[in-house]
Amino acid sequence: MPPWQRLCDCRCPQHHGYHRTTYNDEGCACAITCATQPTTLITEHWNCALFLDNGADLWFVNRLPGGQWDWPNADHIHEHHDFYDASLIIERQLRQTVTILQNPHEPRRTA
Repeated sequence: MPPWQRLCDCRCPQHHGYHRTTYNDEGCACAITCATQPTTLITEHWNCALFLDNGADLWFVNRLPGGQWDWPNADHIHEHHDFYDASLIIERQLRQTVTILQNPHEPRRTA
């Protein structure tokens, strides 16, 4: 089941038990491990988490003190972002990772 069809399971007061198709809702307190975004890369180098949305586009959410996440300001990494070029590679690799995880027995060529 695709993530955007899953119900929030992390006790977020706004989304718990509901579908979550937008990630920057005011009042969102979803955990980074919420079922609505199962493939997430946490990077201390950028002080954020990177994940794919329901269109398989790369989003970021900044880490706040105390283990919280800045969901109201989560967004796509746009072409003017300092890390845009790197984000294109990360997005492609996350998409490939999701495909492999969904089909682990499918033969693959190695580079």
